This record gives sequence, structure tokens and C-alpha cells, in this order.
Amino acid sequence: MAIERKCPNCETWNSDNDYCTKCGTMISPIKIEEERERVREEIRQNAPLSKTDIFINNWKNSRFFLVRWLYKIVYTISVIFIGIASFFAWMAASPNG
Repeated sequence: MAIERKCPNCETWNSDNDYCTKCGTMISPIKIEEERERVREEIRQNAPLSKTDIFINNWKNSRFFLVRWLYKIVYTISVIFIGIASFFAWMAASPNG
């Protein structure tokens, strides 16, 4: 059974094609979603860094040893805290044995 799709641009009915036979508009839902995802990824990659990301990168790559050392200490403490919090969240969500 052939699937027919209506072109949103010229409103022509097409058989199971990726593009409209009359105007060439993309009508395949899979191709449309791939194009949307490509555009989203391109926008995400070209977005400027936030102020927080710039601040963290400046601390991480500072020329001063003390600032880099302080960044590593704070980062290590945050990773340990998140690990412990995740463990307790897992314990609370796990079913009773």
C-alpha cells in the first residue's frame, strides 16, 4: 500500500516520495526531522558561551597556580557531593527487598 502525503507548500498529493514532485518541497517526515535536528545542533554549536562557562574556564585555565588549585578542590568536592546525593536518591527510589 503506497503512502500518500500532501505537500504543505503547493497542496499536491504525492506518492511515497521524499520531495514533492511539483515544487520540490521536502515532505518526508523522517527527512524533515533530520533537517530540524541538524539545524538545532548547528545553533547549539555556534551559541556563545554563558558567563558562568567563561568564568569556570578562566579559573580552570588560569595562569596562577593557586586559582587552578582552588578550582580543582571545588570541582572535586562538588563531584563527591553529587555522587553521595545520587547514591541516596538511588536508595530512596529503589524498591524494598
